[in-house]
Amino acid sequence: MPPFPIDRYLLPETPVEVPDGFTEVRQSLTAGLPHRVELGAGVHAVLILPTGLARQWLNTDPLAVVSTSADDLAPRPTPPDVPPPPALVGRVPLRLVVRQGTRILGSVPLAAGLRRVCPDAGPAVAAGSTPITVEVVVLGWLLHAGTVRGSGDYGSSIALAWRRADRAADQFGPPPINEFVWRRRPPAQRVESELGPGRLRYRYLLDKKLRRVLR
Repeated sequence: MPPFPIDRYLLPETPVEVPDGFTEVRQSLTAGLPHRVELGAGVHAVLILPTGLARQWLNTDPLAVVSTSADDLAPRPTPPDVPPPPALVGRVPLRLVVRQGTRILGSVPLAAGLRRVCPDAGPAVAAGSTPITVEVVVLGWLLHAGTVRGSGDYGSSIALAWRRADRAADQFGPPPINEFVWRRRPPAQRVESELGPGRLRYRYLLDKKLRRVLR
């Protein structure tokens, strides 16, 4: 199978930016793992690394890099004509467990730029009360082997951004333009973008007074 034409362009080459409306949180991992990150509004995230190989970390250089977001942000090399066989373990399973008090809202795998809403649905109703809904963005991280072994300043860090996602918007845009009205406008004033079969279709009018989006 030939490589996808834009495969090496799918990953960003610049650090992940903080989206509008999000609060940035950056912390050094000096207390070892698991590490607690206070987000706000009674919500916190716990960085964990599920592993049962204690001897492996005892024999590893404390400054050895275990995981870093730089691997996600680096541009991909051109894939070979014959891909290598898949490895059994490509990366360590670092995860963020988002909690409100003792209630688990969700689990977020560490991937640069990943956005995840916690909780997704369902568990809140079963628990009998409505928890706070938050959206978390993974900005970056650096984890050394010494941090996995225990406390100490080995240069490990993590950067997140979060916002409450259970509040209604206080700003509203104009309603979508009717498809038949859009078709009657001159071609020079119409812009259309179709993302693919079964995907969203966006239509714009260049007239500022009538600019709408049709989905």
